[in-house]
Amino acid sequence: MLDPQDPQDAQDPRDPLREMFRQVAASGQARAHAVPVARIAERARRAHRRRVALAAGAACLVLAGGGMTAAALLSDAPTPVVPAVSPPADAPSPRETTSPPLSSSTAPGSPTKDGPAGDPSATTDPSGRVTTSPP
Repeated sequence: MLDPQDPQDAQDPRDPLREMFRQVAASGQARAHAVPVARIAERARRAHRRRVALAAGAACLVLAGGGMTAAALLSDAPTPVVPAVSPPADAPSPRETTSPPLSSSTAPGSPTKDGPAGDPSATTDPSGRVTTSPP
């Protein structure tokens, strides 16, 4: 296997390391053979299944993300709006409420038209109790 035309071989034809590499190369070429077609086809099928599973998983993630985004955008609860400027200190608070008007036509503490049992001296005190004064 020595080639007299090769300048490397012409330098030192008895190099033991070079001869060992050549023997290993010849042995490897003798043992080399083609992989069966069935094994190559099986590897291709596995790779295809992995790609399809990856694409299906990505599609599920995209659909779930789109659904969550749509739900967040279409929710009924409006977000509270913060005022740009704080209200002045002397302005009434929007949370203050006034008491509802009384259902009777007279104010508390004033005499009623028809007190209990038609007594004209009956009055209603601020707590809502009817009192009568002696005649």
